[in-house]
Amino acid sequence: MSVRGGDRAEGRWTATVRGWIYDRFVAGLTTEWYREVLNRLPDRAKLLDVGIGTGAALARSADLVLAKELEVVGLDIDADYLERCRTEVARAGLADRVTPLLASVYDHRGGPYDAAYFSASLMLLPDPVRALSHVASQLVPGGRLFTTQTFHHRRSTILEWAKPLFHRVTTIHFGRVTYEQEFRNTFAEAGVELVELTTLADRRRSSYRLAVGRAGDSPGGHAVGIL
Repeated sequence: MSVRGGDRAEGRWTATVRGWIYDRFVAGLTTEWYREVLNRLPDRAKLLDVGIGTGAALARSADLVLAKELEVVGLDIDADYLERCRTEVARAGLADRVTPLLASVYDHRGGPYDAAYFSASLMLLPDPVRALSHVASQLVPGGRLFTTQTFHHRRSTILEWAKPLFHRVTTIHFGRVTYEQEFRNTFAEAGVELVELTTLADRRRSSYRLAVGRAGDSPGGHAVGIL
């Protein structure tokens, strides 16, 4: 085998392992989060999925995507994840419903979207305020911004140190430790109204929560029928 061929084979193996790790650690948790969000969307809604990853959680929710005739545009900056994502959504019968794009949220311009979803991805971004504001500008009047996020109830310097280490070991970006006030400030600074913050699961030191933000109305606009 040539050196170049060996490099390609090693690259494919690395991509496969990274995808497996992502699905093992992330998709099992986020599938229920996706279903919670998808259930709230009206039929034939257009959704921007920011940080679609390998697409495994969305593929496991294929029944909802198909039944509601949803259209999903998924963004990610990881080419390995997106390659796996295209395979996952095609296998789930969603190839004509889900469009994975290799793009930064800061550069993407599309829509207008009825809703956007950050599946634990908002607070790991380098500038979440800018990301939230930019995405909100691409929603229909009254459109919704959904975010699922782990909140820690008390400040933990150990976790603040450990999360970057987990990224180096697993290749998964777990972002920084998030506290409720910091999260609320992000929405306020982005000019997005936070209309709901619901606990999906509660643990002793942390909780998984669904946040719903509302894009502003433009003159003559109307809010979409999203719960």
